Amino acid sequence: MTFGKKVSEKWSELKQKLQDKENRKRVEEEIERRFKQAQEAFDRIEKDLKDPETQARFENKLRDAREKLKKAKTEFSKKKAEVIAYAKEHPEKALVAAAATGAVAGALWVTLRRKK
Repeated sequence: MTFGKKVSEKWSELKQKLQDKENRKRVEEEIERRFKQAQEAFDRIEKDLKDPETQARFENKLRDAREKLKKAKTEFSKKKAEVIAYAKEHPEKALVAAAATGAVAGALWVTLRRKK
């Protein structure tokens, strides 16, 4: 049997199943049930989003994240100042460290580019 005949037979079977009232009713009921489940899920999510407790938790997490970012910026500024001071005191060592860092970064770049 050729592929075209198999497809034609399957299509005929599907058309017959769709014309069958019992099958059609079962499919419609299943669609309605799934739609109802989806609607309930959306309602739960909407309720959770409007819940003051959920909003308060979100605001607390957002506040904590902002505080951590502020601390990280402060720490970065301190480390940056330390690095600049060290580089001014020891320019030769800073130059060697920068060159080594550049070489490692370049090697990583070449390695990662080859894998793609």
